[in-house]
Amino acid sequence: MSTLPLEAYQFALENTVDAVVITDMESVIQWVNPAFTTITGFTWKDSIGRKPSILRSKQTTIETYKEMWSVILSGGWWRGEVVNKKRSGEEWYSFLSISQIKDDEGHPFAYVGISRDITEMKMLQFRLKDASLEAIYMLSVACEAKDEVTGSHVLRVQNYTEALARKLGFSDERAEEVGYSSMMHDVGKLHVPDAILKKPAPLSREEWVEMTKHPANGVAILRDKPFYELARQISENHHERWDGTGYPNGKKGEEIPLAARITTVADVFDALTTERPYKRAWNEEEALKELVEQKGKAFDPEVVDAFVSLHKEGYVAEIRQRFP
Repeated sequence: MSTLPLEAYQFALENTVDAVVITDMESVIQWVNPAFTTITGFTWKDSIGRKPSILRSKQTTIETYKEMWSVILSGGWWRGEVVNKKRSGEEWYSFLSISQIKDDEGHPFAYVGISRDITEMKMLQFRLKDASLEAIYMLSVACEAKDEVTGSHVLRVQNYTEALARKLGFSDERAEEVGYSSMMHDVGKLHVPDAILKKPAPLSREEWVEMTKHPANGVAILRDKPFYELARQISENHHERWDGTGYPNGKKGEEIPLAARITTVADVFDALTTERPYKRAWNEEEALKELVEQKGKAFDPEVVDAFVSLHKEGYVAEIRQRFP
C-alpha cells in the first residue's frame, strides 16, 4: 500500500473551498488555509497566534460550545451548525466539523476545524420559512373569519402554546415551531359548511358528524410537506381527550402528541375567555377553574399545571393585552 507524500495532503487542504484551521492543544491557531481568509477576511498574519474565538458570534450559545468540547475531549468528531463572525463584523453561517489530531500512538497533539460556509443556504431557508409562516397566518385568519372569530384568537393561541412549550422544557426553536404550528389547529374548518359553523342552536347528529371531520380535513389541507408535520399532528389530535373520550380516533394519554395536548389547553382557555355569538366571555378565574377541574379528563395534567403557573407569573395577562 503506497503512502502519499505530505505535499499531497497540504495541497488538498490549501485548495479546498472549506475553511480549515489547525490549533495547538491550547487552542492557539497554528495554520489556516486560503479559504479561511476568503471566507472570514482574517489573513494568515491576523490569525496565527490567536484563538478561534476571533470568529465567535453571540448567536452561538454557550450550551453549543459546551456540547462541542464534551465531544471533542472524549476523542470524537463534533459536527453542527454555528454562527461565526467575519473580520468585518458580518456574521456567517457555518457547518463546522472539529476534532483532535492524534499521533501514531493515539495521543492528541492538535485540533483541526473544518468550516463550510452555508450562509446562502440558510438565507434561502429563512426566506422559505417566512413564506410558509405567512401562508400559515393567512390560512389561519381565513379559517377564524369563517368561524366568526378574530385573527387575534390564533395569535393568542400561538403565544400561549409557545410559552407552554418552553415551560415544559422545549428548546426555544422547538417551542417557536409548536407555537406557529398551533395556528393551524382548526384549518380543517375551511371545509365545514357555514350553516353548521354559524348555527346558533345545537347541532343535529348529522351536523355534528360533519363537524368532527375537520381534524382530518386539516390533515388533508396540510398534506405531507415536512414543514407542516407538527401542524398536521395538532390539527388531527387537538380534539382528542386525555381520558380517551375525544375525537376523531379516541386516543388517550400520551398516545396524543404533546404538541396537540399543549394546543388543546391553550385553545380551550382562549375560547372560554372570548365572547362568541352563542356565549359570553368567561373571566380568567372561571376558565382556569375549568381547566383544573378537567385535569386528567379532557387535559394532560402536566400541561394544565404549566398553564396555571404561567398565569401566576403574569404571562397569560401579558399575552391577552398584546393581542386584544
